[in-house]
Amino acid sequence: MTSAPNRDAALRFPPLRQWALACAIGLCAIASAGHALAQKRAPMLVFAQEAPPPTLDPYFSTSVSTRNVAMHMFETLVTRDENNAIVPDLADKITESPDGLSYTFTLRRGIKFHNGQEMTSADVKASFERYQRVALQKVILTPVSAIETPDPYTVVLRLSRKVPVFLDEMSSFVTPLAILPASQRDKEGGKIDLIGTGPLQFVEWQPDSHIRLKRFADYQPDTRYKGTDGFAGRKEIFFDQVDFKLVKDPGARVAGLEAGQFHIIEDLPIESAKRLAGNKALTLYDLKNWWLHGAWVNHSKAPTNDNKIRRALQIALDMEEIMEIATDGAYVLQPGLQYPGNPYYVTTGAQYYNKKDPAGAKKLLAEAGYKGEELVIITNSSYQTMYKAAQVAAEQLKAVGFKVRVDVFDWATAMARRKDGNAWNLWFTGQGTGPSVGPFAAMKDVVSPQKNQITADPVIDGLYAELISGATPEARKATFAKFQERVYDQVLFLKFGDLTRKQASGSKVKGFVPYRIPRMWNVRIED
Repeated sequence: MTSAPNRDAALRFPPLRQWALACAIGLCAIASAGHALAQKRAPMLVFAQEAPPPTLDPYFSTSVSTRNVAMHMFETLVTRDENNAIVPDLADKITESPDGLSYTFTLRRGIKFHNGQEMTSADVKASFERYQRVALQKVILTPVSAIETPDPYTVVLRLSRKVPVFLDEMSSFVTPLAILPASQRDKEGGKIDLIGTGPLQFVEWQPDSHIRLKRFADYQPDTRYKGTDGFAGRKEIFFDQVDFKLVKDPGARVAGLEAGQFHIIEDLPIESAKRLAGNKALTLYDLKNWWLHGAWVNHSKAPTNDNKIRRALQIALDMEEIMEIATDGAYVLQPGLQYPGNPYYVTTGAQYYNKKDPAGAKKLLAEAGYKGEELVIITNSSYQTMYKAAQVAAEQLKAVGFKVRVDVFDWATAMARRKDGNAWNLWFTGQGTGPSVGPFAAMKDVVSPQKNQITADPVIDGLYAELISGATPEARKATFAKFQERVYDQVLFLKFGDLTRKQASGSKVKGFVPYRIPRMWNVRIED
């Protein structure tokens, strides 16, 4: 991830691509069709996703299933473009002071919330204050000492210390810093009214069935852009309604796609992709670097409160077998907690990765005095790759002497159970958005107050402080290398491998561009 040295220049005028380049990367058709088809809308677009979101409060979930829906309803001051660079969204202009201790945001005018109210600086201030209070990643705003609103369209953030990566942090979409009406300031996590500024607005949520959104008639597309560009861009909706169907069974998703019941599906199993490769009625998409497949390790609950026990389970696992069975071959084995090609990609800690050493694991268990305490694995039935990975890992751990119990829940229940430090030892998941947006987001999962390992690690907390204050990219990369080494050494997270993914749509669907989170804007259906 890179940021322009001249923040003000880079963010005042978004890096719009030349028309020829836009055509070359597949965005030209989206941009050119927008205005011509503005009045040609279809009644419904149906997108089938794997799991129900635990909440649609963007501050209160790190789940991809939440962002799939929420990023259509809510927007942020700054966001990421197609290449993960920082660009403005609800901000018209952003100015960083020479000393790096203040940021001035000039807001776009005439932006309306779904309740008809115009967005002003009071809404931004209230949103930031709520984020500081309830957001899972409120550490982003820890340096903010004051929020000033000199006029209805200007917000000034005062920082207590210089944070060179402050805009990188603000633009992360792990738990998006969405702008809500000021009336939501005092709402607790998960209790907001679902009112944003996005191109789609909330209609209904039928559990185990669908979440329905509708086109927001008063939405103002951002004319600084020509088409789809990450979570920024010129967003136009060509449907009266969009349904996010909650279909956890992969066979049902594929069958619905083939029958025309679903226009787009989130995940196409590899075996199904092979079968459908020649089907002219469908379009298949490749989406690499979908997530780091792995498990969080609870440091507060026995027996995983002992690092020898944690190291034993770490070296016992055969990551290739886990990934092969869990993903049907759609994976890459590599030790990095960032994807290869990312500026922060490092291999520190690789000496602990994919050891496949059952004898060494048994020896460590004996040295630790392991007496058969139960190892509780939590997985879910919504994401089949997580479910299957848990089953394979459980058998491998039993083979070296662990007593293992696997608890299976739906995704939302599994997310809730994770918060109970007495309920689990290993929590199976996929880390996708953090590695996608860089090390700052990836680190927060183990930094206080997030602490997915339950028990705080002062070394990790210190490394995070060092990372965000690093003066140069080289210094920050060196810090991230130390962080990754610490994660492996203390076994905070068990990485299995990198999962790749295929998505699919009907061939009449045009303008769908695969991305970390699916985007329903600028998508249309052509006869």
